Amino acid sequence: MKPVIVLEALDGVGKSTVAKLVAKKLGAVVYRPSGKINHATNQAIKLPYGSQERTAAIRNTLTMMSKEIKQIARDDRVVLDRFYASWASAEAGAGNLRITDLSIDSWPRDLIKPDLSIHLRVDEEERLKRIGKRDYQNQREIKLGNDHSYRFRVIRGLTRLTDCDVDNTFRSPEETAAAIIELYNTQIKTRMMLEPMFA
Repeated sequence: MKPVIVLEALDGVGKSTVAKLVAKKLGAVVYRPSGKINHATNQAIKLPYGSQERTAAIRNTLTMMSKEIKQIARDDRVVLDRFYASWASAEAGAGNLRITDLSIDSWPRDLIKPDLSIHLRVDEEERLKRIGKRDYQNQREIKLGNDHSYRFRVIRGLTRLTDCDVDNTFRSPEETAAAIIELYNTQIKTRMMLEPMFA
């Protein structure tokens, strides 16, 4: 199977732009969920934020996505704009998952595990400036701004479920993409050196 790279982050950090650049430089595919998954996601987000019903519905879409990603990764490298870490950290923020249960080592068996997962971040003032340009504020953004313990749990969850942080505050998208590709190349080389040891 070809490598899978995931960019995880809060809204407004530039994930989509950077994901496209990374994919272009690596000759990879940017994963786009099928219509079936988009429909399931749209139904799930209509449920009350933080409810067990919404949690279960969105978690189900991750399993569906994982199957699609595995199929694509048979032939192509794949870059994702958010996956399990973003969902799990929001669930930890809402109190539906415990922070101590979140780790790369305890990755769910039904979900594809990325070869490299990046927590992409920007300075909060800059992030809010970017968010301010949008014409909506979702429930998560409102809680991030008003509930400091929620915010702590979300950020901590993202950190626990990703391989490393990459700061996008003072870099251009191209510079950030280059930094991610450097990390990717290092990760792949390390994995290739370790594989013979465990073969």
